[in-house]
Amino acid sequence: MISSSAWVPRGFAAEFPEKYELDDEEMERINAMANLELNDAKEQLAEAEGEEETEDNDSGNAPKTSKLVEQIEIDDDLKEYDLENYDNDEDQDDGNNLGNTKISMFPGLSNTDAKLLQDESGEGDKYLSLPTELDEQEEKKENQIYPTDNLVLATRTEDDISWLDIYIYDDGAGAPIGAEEEEEDKLDIDVANGMIRESNLYVHHDIMLPAFPLCVEWINYKPGQESSNIGNFAAIGTFDPQIEVWNLDFVDKAFPDVILGEPNKNSFIAKKNKKSKKKKKGGQHITTHHVDAVLSLSHNKIHRSILASTSADKTVKLWDLNSATAVCSFDKIHHNKTVSSSQWHSQEASILLTGGYDSTAAVTDVRISASESSSSSDSSKHYSVVAGEEVENVRWDLSKPELFYAGTDNGNVYSFDIRQDSKPLWTLHAHDAGISSLDVNNYVPGMLITSAMGEKVVKLWKCPSSSDENNTTKKQGPSMVLSRDFGVGNVLTTSYAPDIEVAGNVVIGGITGGLKMWDAFSNSSVRNGFREELKVLQNNARQEAKKNGRASRIARKYNSNSNKEEIMTVEAGGLKDESDSDSDEGEDVPIEMQEEEEDDDDDDDMSDDDEN
Repeated sequence: MISSSAWVPRGFAAEFPEKYELDDEEMERINAMANLELNDAKEQLAEAEGEEETEDNDSGNAPKTSKLVEQIEIDDDLKEYDLENYDNDEDQDDGNNLGNTKISMFPGLSNTDAKLLQDESGEGDKYLSLPTELDEQEEKKENQIYPTDNLVLATRTEDDISWLDIYIYDDGAGAPIGAEEEEEDKLDIDVANGMIRESNLYVHHDIMLPAFPLCVEWINYKPGQESSNIGNFAAIGTFDPQIEVWNLDFVDKAFPDVILGEPNKNSFIAKKNKKSKKKKKGGQHITTHHVDAVLSLSHNKIHRSILASTSADKTVKLWDLNSATAVCSFDKIHHNKTVSSSQWHSQEASILLTGGYDSTAAVTDVRISASESSSSSDSSKHYSVVAGEEVENVRWDLSKPELFYAGTDNGNVYSFDIRQDSKPLWTLHAHDAGISSLDVNNYVPGMLITSAMGEKVVKLWKCPSSSDENNTTKKQGPSMVLSRDFGVGNVLTTSYAPDIEVAGNVVIGGITGGLKMWDAFSNSSVRNGFREELKVLQNNARQEAKKNGRASRIARKYNSNSNKEEIMTVEAGGLKDESDSDSDEGEDVPIEMQEEEEDDDDDDDMSDDDEN
């Protein structure tokens, strides 16, 4: 199951990701965290036992602390590993230790790549083989990430175990198939070395997560550092109240770099105590951390040390990544209802868009909200959907920054103009189930993609080009360009690429199968639907590439009638080799490009049926 996805723009990832090694400083940090958890749990157990004993004596019931004791027993299991004396073990020759080098069962915790070998006959003493310089160079080359590569982040769950998979998408080098070579191609080092290739997608490394992931957000800021520092991090929101922040430039890392949300106060015991206190006090606004699942994350690309989060605990929080603390918390923006989604404005750094279960989307100036009472919603402007509907997704339109879209649990998509009143510009019944994902192309105006929680199809829409009051096209609403089943079961996530050279690429994930990557413009129906927009995109890409002394690949794509539709599939364990020319069934050929079939039934225009 692929539950969420995000892209990393080109040029932010380290060329050679480092292999994580557990040094003394990191060991002290982990040891301190373990001791802190253990001591906190014991103290909270004593307090909880005292409180429950008092309550149960009043009601005549016996105290029930089995779950509390169970947590303490789990924490006591840490003693088995004797972390305090990790580096003080005496040499042993029992096959589990090699000299002073400890062999660990956990990834990232061993401090050597040594191998224990024996001669071919199986006789004689075992001996230690250290990696050669050639081995290290080959491994380094295999992990290399080029400046022209994109990273794709996808959260995956299998058998109740969750990961963050980090994919590499290589768009290729040289002239695309059917296109002529240009002089600028020769400036590409790969082309000069004869490494002309088409696009490729593969898993680079992964990170194990503590709970089922609900959202992932890329962060281009290094927490705890100066504002000028550029980073490559991922923030993960799960069913747990904490937010983990991981450095994507490390391989085999075992622990997050930052945990937002005071984990020692978010334990089972603490949450249980907080729930009982809430009942007594009629609901308490906790400002320091979330106490329920984290549903959405949004990183401020202008004030890069700020991360916004929304939660099932009905609050919106702003986090300072330098101090790893919540600097603002709002509980009344959505009238004490669950806040499902969020996104910062691309140009106005203090404007935050949120969607909630109060049938509204809200545009909030956090500067005003922060200076007023945290319980005030006066600084938010609300835009209402049909009463009783819950807003599941919100998204700004980057090509028209005054517009945003909201998707609801009834399958409706609304378009709003923040310069006008709360009445939507248009309403689209896009699906018969709740909207699971909604995204807008950064470089093609009006190119909207949607999916639904209970449906297997992804739909591509062309939205009206203007929101002007005198524009009659706005009353027509969007027209559907394409509806496609990609073979991932019920679709949970879709996400457009952030760079102009891969502007047509979108990743798709669902409850079954692996991650799909689709080049939307490789489909003739999409090209026909966005013919003029594609020409503008290609011209802009060509000009931008020339400024950088390179040749644009996307400017030379899609010019031949013999183009094949490109859909890639990658399973977590590697490429999935599927060979089926019937692309309408969602069966995809990795790396290779599918033959495109012109099926009018699959590419229906629904401008007349789906607009309101």
